[in-house]
Amino acid sequence: MEFERRFIGMDTLITIKVVSDKPPEQIDAIINQSVENFYYVEHVCSRFESDSELMRLCRHTREPVPVSPLLYHAVSFALEVAKESDGAFDPTIGRAMELRGFNRNYLHGQSISSSFADSADVDYHDIELIGDRYIYLKRALVIDLNAVVKGMAVDLTANAMKQAGLANFLINAGGDIYVSGNNDQKEPWRIGIRDPFHREQCVGIVCMRQGAICTSGNYERRMHPNSEESHLFKPNTHQSPRGLSSCTVVAPFAMLADAFSTTAYVLGLERGMNKMEELGFDCLMITHTANQFFTQKFKENLLWNVLIDRSFEKKVFRQNALLNIEKC
Repeated sequence: MEFERRFIGMDTLITIKVVSDKPPEQIDAIINQSVENFYYVEHVCSRFESDSELMRLCRHTREPVPVSPLLYHAVSFALEVAKESDGAFDPTIGRAMELRGFNRNYLHGQSISSSFADSADVDYHDIELIGDRYIYLKRALVIDLNAVVKGMAVDLTANAMKQAGLANFLINAGGDIYVSGNNDQKEPWRIGIRDPFHREQCVGIVCMRQGAICTSGNYERRMHPNSEESHLFKPNTHQSPRGLSSCTVVAPFAMLADAFSTTAYVLGLERGMNKMEELGFDCLMITHTANQFFTQKFKENLLWNVLIDRSFEKKVFRQNALLNIEKC
């Protein structure tokens, strides 16, 4: 039997599907307990809440600040991705994101302005980890973990559901998707990847039984309706890449797929593809001219199919549950 739950969290629609023979009330209890991870991660790591643990940390410069294990892990992971990408991914872009207009809390609509961090001369080297508990900020800055924490919340939720005895489920947090086991047809989960030029169509279907898939794109969150500048930009130039329209990455965990879909997009077609091949992540990139480029084993590993069945495509969009859209 298939169960489905939807709720709003972390500024996006979150859908959870479970296939199980357990009683409905037991499934509901497991889901309710598991999804608390989304609210906890948001409370700790949001840069849109002035009283979040993350923003309290950002207001302390040049002094070691003790932080929770969750925040330490999120920042530590972001720094590792920054080092791996030579700064193409940089968690110190928070103030730049604010100045680009991405500064409004979705719950109460109020905007945040971190005037204490007006210096643009910052990068990930200005964050230092001390031991396994303290974080030291060398300059006034705002840490942005949006390309990390949604994937983290998905992974924590997936782990909680597995520990509770669920084997077959799908978690979709605004396009950060993790799947386990089979769907209600005892087949791999089928995930449609959105066509960035025809937003009610898919470019293809990925079939998966285990792992995560995330997409980053420039077509949903732009600075202005007619602007080519989006929430995805190069930290060193503050300009959005022009060559790509979307980048989809498949990885063992949502946290990895989340961060590296952003990273590969910012790196661009050649460097991004090379980095994904190097790390062993499957990747699909769609250019601004609608050309598709795959990592070497994408089609073989993921049973990629060019979309032919339009009835399935319509079902995907109607349910809004299996659709892998850009990260919010």
